[in-house]
Amino acid sequence: MKILKKIFFSAAILTSVMAFSQEKKEDIKLTIIVKDYNNNPIPGAIILIDNKKQDRTTNENGNFKITLKISPNEIAAFSPSIGIKKIKYKGETNLELVLTENKDLNLLSENTNYKNDNPIQYRNIYDYLRGKVPGVNIDSENRIIIRGYNSINGSRNPLLILNGNPIEQDAFSNIVTTDIKYIKVLKGTETSAYGSRGANGVIIVQTL
Repeated sequence: MKILKKIFFSAAILTSVMAFSQEKKEDIKLTIIVKDYNNNPIPGAIILIDNKKQDRTTNENGNFKITLKISPNEIAAFSPSIGIKKIKYKGETNLELVLTENKDLNLLSENTNYKNDNPIQYRNIYDYLRGKVPGVNIDSENRIIIRGYNSINGSRNPLLILNGNPIEQDAFSNIVTTDIKYIKVLKGTETSAYGSRGANGVIIVQTL
């Protein structure tokens, strides 16, 4: 009888220990290093984990450290002046993301690129958008509104990006349609890399 009691007691302790060990999963301590194509660190790069923008950016050495409770699926780093790099997470504790100048901007969205097929028929960038890009409304005064966005802070203007750099509408107006390689429109969660600046959507223009 005493032996049975000892067996049951030992089994109960073992079960409790196993249950506790299963609940007590180790946190993931992750270090992300962001560099440019010349192997220089990129300070101020935006980090996205499973498409969620983090509150902090990379430090002056291009480093970003974070402790995660759950293993992510995808990690991305973004610099408005250079581009974006996305990778699948495979359990590493140290990651190095190298941004390629402007070329990785295509990774921002899986939306269709509106390419330059016969731009000479358009008088300006606004005619180009009216004729080629669905979901973008432009009024008679060339005010641009991406369909589905309401006024935020009194403005409905989308963020305008030319060759990886944010620009004002005056500069946007001067884009020559024959120089356009493609135009990309970002909506919803795809704009998270741009923070509040992309609250009304983002229009990316890449020229030849």
